[in-house]
Amino acid sequence: MSRHPLSIDNFHSLFPAPLFPSYAGTTTRPRYSTRARRDRSSRHHRRLRYHTPSQRMASSADPGPVYFWKESDPEAGYLSQWYYCPFRDDKDERIRYKTAEHYMMFQKAMLFKDEHTAIEVLKAATPRKVKALGRKVKNFNEATWLKHRCDIVRHGNILKFTRAISEKGYKKGSPSGNPLEGSLLDTLLRTGDRELVEASPFDPVWGIGFKAADAEAARGSWGENLLGKELMAVRSILRKKRDQGQL
Repeated sequence: MSRHPLSIDNFHSLFPAPLFPSYAGTTTRPRYSTRARRDRSSRHHRRLRYHTPSQRMASSADPGPVYFWKESDPEAGYLSQWYYCPFRDDKDERIRYKTAEHYMMFQKAMLFKDEHTAIEVLKAATPRKVKALGRKVKNFNEATWLKHRCDIVRHGNILKFTRAISEKGYKKGSPSGNPLEGSLLDTLLRTGDRELVEASPFDPVWGIGFKAADAEAARGSWGENLLGKELMAVRSILRKKRDQGQL
C-alpha cells in the first residue's frame, strides 16, 4: 500500500509523467521489432475500436432524428460517451480525459469524495473499464447522483466538443491517425435542430431502450434519452457561443 495519501491535489506528484504520454509526444518509448509493433498496434486498435466520422455525416438537411449508440459507428459514433476524443479539463490543464465517459465517472467519484477511484478512472485505458469503476464508487448516494448526473454529462460534452487535444502523434477523432473532417464542434452543429437519440436497446435511461431500426415504430415506448437531450442542450449552448464570437 502506498504511503502517500491519494488526492486530486497531489496526484501529479504521484504521476509526474503525463497520464496519457502517447498523446503528449514527450515520453521516450521503448524500441520494438517490426512484428512486435504490428502485434501491439493490432491489440491496441481491437481494444479501442474507435473510428473517424465519415463524409456521410448526419446534417441538418437530413430528415428525422440522428440515431447513435456505438462509438464505432462511422456516421454518428462521435456522439457516444465512449468515442475516443482526449480533451483537457477546464479547471486544471494537466488533467486529461480520453472520453466523455472518463469525465463522467471521474466527476462521479469526486462528487462522493472517492479520490482513489477518481485517479483510477484517469489511468484507465478504456471506457469499458471506466464504467466498471463507476459502479464501485464509494459513499455513493442515489439521490445525490440523480441530482447532479445530467449537469456532469452536459459539462463533460461541452469540454469534449471545445477542448479536444491535438498534439504530436494524435489527430482529433482517430487513434489510427486519420484526420477528422472539420472539428467535432462543426460536426455537431451540422445536425441543425435534429433530434439526437441514443438508440441503445439496453439503456432506457440515458438512451431510449430500442435500437435505431425499431425506434420509430416504438416511439411511444421510448425511455428517457437523457444523453440525447443533454447533447441537444450542448449543441444549443455552443451554437449560441459561436454566434456570439466566443468560439
